[in-house]
Amino acid sequence: MNVGNKIREDILKTIKASDKPVSTREIALKIDRAWHSIQTNCLRLQLDGKIGGFRVGNMNLWFVKTKKEGG
Repeated sequence: MNVGNKIREDILKTIKASDKPVSTREIALKIDRAWHSIQTNCLRLQLDGKIGGFRVGNMNLWFVKTKKEGG
């Protein structure tokens, strides 16, 4: 498994474990990776339709898409 796939797998586990949307920074701290790599991989997961995201102020928040949301 390459590093990108491992990071995306860890991101999905972290987001699924939370009952509320998770910020890029929170994910980075939990899986001990750089903020930029988390942001890039979250965007990739969003393009793949696995997670959704939105901005609040200057924070990006991420959540797992449900079936009714098209995920």
